[in-house]
Amino acid sequence: MHIVSIALGTTGTATVAATAAPFAALAETKLSVAAAAFPPEWGNPYASTSITRLPLAAAVFDPLTLVTADGALLPWLAESWRQTGPTSWQLTLREGIKYSDGEPFDAAAVVAAIAYVTGPAAAREPVARELTEVAGARALDARTLEIVTRAPDPLLPRRLSLIYPPAPGAWARLGRDGFARAPVGTGPYRLQEATPNRLRLLAVAGAWRAAPTDRLEFLALPEPSARRAALTTGAIDLAPSSISADQFVELAAEGGQVIVDRVPAVVALAFNAVKDPRFADARVRRALTMAVNREAIVAALLGGKSRVAAQPAPFGTFGFNESLEPLPYDPDAARALLAEAGHAGLSFEMEVPTGAVLYPDVFQQVASDLARIGVRMTVNVIAQQTLLERIQSGGWTGAAAAIPFFTPIADALYPMRQHSCLWHAPWYCDEDATVAIAAAFAEADPDARRILTERVMARAHDDAQALFLYETAAFMGAGPRIAQVPIDFGFIRYEGIRFTALGPAPAARR
Repeated sequence: MHIVSIALGTTGTATVAATAAPFAALAETKLSVAAAAFPPEWGNPYASTSITRLPLAAAVFDPLTLVTADGALLPWLAESWRQTGPTSWQLTLREGIKYSDGEPFDAAAVVAAIAYVTGPAAAREPVARELTEVAGARALDARTLEIVTRAPDPLLPRRLSLIYPPAPGAWARLGRDGFARAPVGTGPYRLQEATPNRLRLLAVAGAWRAAPTDRLEFLALPEPSARRAALTTGAIDLAPSSISADQFVELAAEGGQVIVDRVPAVVALAFNAVKDPRFADARVRRALTMAVNREAIVAALLGGKSRVAAQPAPFGTFGFNESLEPLPYDPDAARALLAEAGHAGLSFEMEVPTGAVLYPDVFQQVASDLARIGVRMTVNVIAQQTLLERIQSGGWTGAAAAIPFFTPIADALYPMRQHSCLWHAPWYCDEDATVAIAAAFAEADPDARRILTERVMARAHDDAQALFLYETAAFMGAGPRIAQVPIDFGFIRYEGIRFTALGPAPAARR
């Protein structure tokens, strides 16, 4: 038996380019994946919209549509779709797909999933909160269904990328919590055994996405240093979010490669302009942005493998404004703006959540740059869950926080609902900007929606709404035995994994 191992961190996502090495299809193999931790309720496909769940979810489930790392929308379980009215869409599903327990995947299964996320039982499910405008669905035949929305939604096909339909029979039989422990999906693997530190999965015979190995194993390996050490020793072949810029050359010398993982987000320092009126002045926000050498941060801490952000969305998202350039690094102009605003010698505290690999170094560098113009920014590290609760409640204790502009459906407008007066506990509330954001959300025509979104991006840039740092990236180390791993925003296309022709010659799969 030839063993190929993969270790996954908590933030690694990317489209992975193939190497020039020859490919080998390995039989009687085990693919081992080491995660920092298993996301809670990972087996419930409605329980999270975070991309950190996707390496696990992609092994067992499939979405209706798939958003790629470059922002493209691909057919997946839904083969095609078309808008049949202002608030109605018709979906045609792929033919011949079955769940891992043999139950057929059909229109009734999708209708059951939509009935759940639009019903009262799903009120606590994060996926349901992203689909509140969906009114319902009905099957037209075994492969066709109609989805009705409460208002026109030109981006509904992108929103459907958040729905991973579970096997309706198993869901009904096991209930929500039972299904989360024994999930059944249409993916290439099925769960065999689960322990607190290990998940064992088996390839599903005849799955529409063929598993590249007979077995798949997930291990809990929390420390990035441990994943990096395992990569060095050859115990694993991929180590996402475990490689820093100063290790790029070292990894290449070992015969490995660095893979840039794209995440649909912009890292930003969000200002609490509602609680701290100093940050309601655009001159102050603009000054702080111009005081930070963001190009140097990208070069030193990201190895030059990302881009300085000019707006609240990364390149490739729907509505990204390609005409915008980042504000220049100009400490002298920054000092002048602060003085003009009456805030020379500004001092404030900001909060950074635990768990983000680069954040401590990034925001300490931001603080160092601000200190050069006489601004004192104190960096307080707090639990990620604490920050999430404060975002929900508005109970910030600091004047700013590291809050990304995150868009799981690759829509530039998506995060603006949270970063505006539309949020139920807003920290940045510009009434004019909110009118423009609401108008873009209400636009039914996709081309007009794109133009309105580009204008929203331009306003956020011109007003320096937040200190936009860079388009989010994480770095995955790959060892010499892996030739190709296609990943889109954390969704591993297991059927596309290719191995180099190392080790014994492959045998026929039994």
